[in-house]
Amino acid sequence: MSTYILGMDVGTSSVKASLWDVEKERVVSQFIDNYPISFDIYGRIRQDPEVIYQVILQLLENIIDDLEARTGNNRHKFVTVVLDTALHTLLLLDEQMNPMSDVIPWMDTRADSVALEILKSEQNAEIHERTGCPVDSVYPLYKIIWFAKNNADLLKQAGKISSIKDYLLYKFTGRFVLDFSTASGSGCLDIRKRCWAEDLLWDLARVDLSKFPVLISSYEVLEPSEEIKRFFKGRNVYVNFAVGISDAAASSIGTTCFDHNTLTISMGTSAAIRKISPEPLKKSNALGHGMWCYIVDENSYIIGMAMRSGGCIIDWWVKNFLKSCDYDEIVRVLGDMTNYDSSPIRTTRPIFIPTIYGERVPRWIPNRNGALLGLSGATSIDEATQSIIEGIGFNFRRIFEAVETYFGRGEAASYNVVATGGMCQIQNWLQFLSNLFNRSMIIRESRFDTSLGLIMFYLKEKAPVIFELMSAKKDVISPKKSLSGLLENLYLKWLNEIESMEERLCKIHDIT
Repeated sequence: MSTYILGMDVGTSSVKASLWDVEKERVVSQFIDNYPISFDIYGRIRQDPEVIYQVILQLLENIIDDLEARTGNNRHKFVTVVLDTALHTLLLLDEQMNPMSDVIPWMDTRADSVALEILKSEQNAEIHERTGCPVDSVYPLYKIIWFAKNNADLLKQAGKISSIKDYLLYKFTGRFVLDFSTASGSGCLDIRKRCWAEDLLWDLARVDLSKFPVLISSYEVLEPSEEIKRFFKGRNVYVNFAVGISDAAASSIGTTCFDHNTLTISMGTSAAIRKISPEPLKKSNALGHGMWCYIVDENSYIIGMAMRSGGCIIDWWVKNFLKSCDYDEIVRVLGDMTNYDSSPIRTTRPIFIPTIYGERVPRWIPNRNGALLGLSGATSIDEATQSIIEGIGFNFRRIFEAVETYFGRGEAASYNVVATGGMCQIQNWLQFLSNLFNRSMIIRESRFDTSLGLIMFYLKEKAPVIFELMSAKKDVISPKKSLSGLLENLYLKWLNEIESMEERLCKIHDIT
């Protein structure tokens, strides 16, 4: 019998999978597929859980088909699927485990008013310390409270309160369970006691634990459901499912191999800067601000900051203002920006505040909008595009410095910096960031770091072997010192503008 481990990374808008041959110690195949997200004018965002399930099921079938084509149908194959999903999703189910709502992802802003109310209350720091999650409408806790206030009948009728992770585990295995890693990104888990925060859930939303999944180890392996058994009936393959972890945890493992001295910059639709730590979030000035702490496994945590202003901002600019479907103009302008000798820095260029979809850092403030400041009749589309790119980069630097400060600027200066995610594919983007941060960066070329991180997590003793294989596809980008100095004044000017806007918003909302 041949044994395989399938790392299946279920992200916000796509699923990526890597299949590892345990005996031959190599990646056999990698697959990717997408599913849609719908938006409405009220800031509500939805995804169909059945569509996501069917896309994943089809991908799983394609992987098995490909495996049988490679090895023949006569040889027995044993495949363990290790699953991660995007953090911060909410899904209401009835007593028969059928969806009563769409999947509500992290981007949905319906709970802004709820989060603002709690942000201004005395519970703010307590919730942050206990759950590891700063007060922010991105977390399912606040969406549950929103339902309690705005659609109490639906919440009361719901048999289960779920996420996309536990829903998929139920569809695959017939068990309503969830790992501590994904649960810790809900705002509903006490990360130190490692149990649901029962008193908070009852006090804030009047929901009890009977509606929540049973928490189990990420390493536990579950038998397939009858539906899955029927789906693969007649094939010479047996599939079971390891509970797995969150996509953030898997990404950190895939890019660091459990190294506690590496900062990961993950750049996709959204973005995050994080580090694996042996200890949870400490009591410090991080409480009440945007630093979060989620569980990886029984022995470690990830601590960092996440931002909404990632690749989604470039997509917004390209589609709505450059009227294009590709990044050609972005790449061309970035090329000039990484060689300012041929394209001198102009301090009169507009300043872009990249909070188009709101922002979580350095703390969450409701009703944040983006801005392009300093436009004049002489502003060209290239200058505006350059401002857009700089504004996104400046936001990255601001958050990078906040994470460094938490861990200690002196100590953090010795950390490796690894960049990963879809934005790494944009030519010259990472050279610009390296110049801006004045730090060298290790670049992972694979789009499948997170799915490989799942395999490394499950086969921890073999993680160095897998990581070494991945390391063959890396590069190092170093800053051009002269350009780092030139960018400093632009960054400080941008920082002054965004801090002034945040100060005004805090006064409007009476946030201290």
